[in-house]
Parts: sequence; structure tokens; C-alpha cells
Amino acid sequence: MRPALRDDIVETARKLFNESSYGSVSMRDISEALHISVGNLTYYFRKKQDILRAIMEKNFRNTAVTEQVHTFRQFNELLRKMLESLSVNAFYFRDPSVYGLNEGGSQDVNALYEIMMKALISLEEKGLLMNLDSGRKRESIVRVLMLSHLGWIQQSPTFRSANRLSEEEFLNAHWVILEPYFTETGKKEYEKLCEDKG
Repeated sequence: MRPALRDDIVETARKLFNESSYGSVSMRDISEALHISVGNLTYYFRKKQDILRAIMEKNFRNTAVTEQVHTFRQFNELLRKMLESLSVNAFYFRDPSVYGLNEGGSQDVNALYEIMMKALISLEEKGLLMNLDSGRKRESIVRVLMLSHLGWIQQSPTFRSANRLSEEEFLNAHWVILEPYFTETGKKEYEKLCEDKG
């Protein structure tokens, strides 16, 4: 088995799914794009759903952080990775019928939810955010942020371009949600983050 070919299959399928849609791309389309036989393709992936799972596993590995988030800069990087993963796999997030095909997809979402929760707790412990534990504020903020990601990637192509949010604008919108919970130390760190970005 050639690992490089397996990776090529995953990336080629991702590209084709994004260009058309998951449902409209066949195993034959993928094999033709790679100039290999369908038999060679099915040696690596028995069915298209197996390719989908490989794409999403790779996506989760690239998005998940192994270190705890201790600074606003690190949190900003986590958010950026999450948005990039949405853009790279737009086909998946724009078609709800595909969600059910991804075995393990709900575990991925739950794991990302936990990563976000731990990040906010860490930022509270570092004194950058107020304590969000009361009234389930932390949980609500994480849910709003994660649900907004789906809305952002599903922006209709017919939506007037003047009203569409770019990745950078959407990233900044996260901070608008968090800003009321900044401590004095958090305000200073956020100002520094903005200076460094600007």
C-alpha cells in the first residue's frame, strides 16, 4: 500500500466534492481524476463513505490542538484553524444530508466542543476572561460560536457580496461576542493582539 496515493485520493476527492457536491461525485470520477482504475481506488477505500470519513478524520487532526490555550493569541489561532477547516471542507458543512454519512462525526463535534470549553476555562484561569460559569454562560458562548460557524460557511452564494463576511471579519466577530467578558488584563492582551494583527 502506498500512503502517498492514499493521501492523493483523499485530497482529490475533497477537491471534487467541493467543486460539485458529495452526492454528484462517483468513485469513477475520483479514479479518473487520479488516472487510476476503480479497482485500485477500492483497494484503499471500499466505498465513497470511507473516503468521506478519511477526509473528516484528517480535518479533525488538523483542527484539534494538543496544547491547552493560555493566551488570546492561541485562542485566535484555534478559531482560525476551525474556520480554515470549514472552508477546506465546505462541501460537508453545506450539505446536511452528508452529516449522517460520516460515522464518528458527532464524536468529532463533541471533541471540538470540549476543546473550546477547555480553552475558555483556561482563559478564565489566566485572568483574561471573567468567570463564565454562572448561568451556563460559558456553555452558551461555545454553542453560539460553534453554531455560527455553520451559518458562516453556509452563506448563500446569492447573498449579496456586500453582506457576506470574510474569514477575517467573521474571526473578529468572535471577539465581539467575548469582549463584554474581558477582564482588565484581558482588555490589555486583546489590544496587543489587535496591534499585532493590524
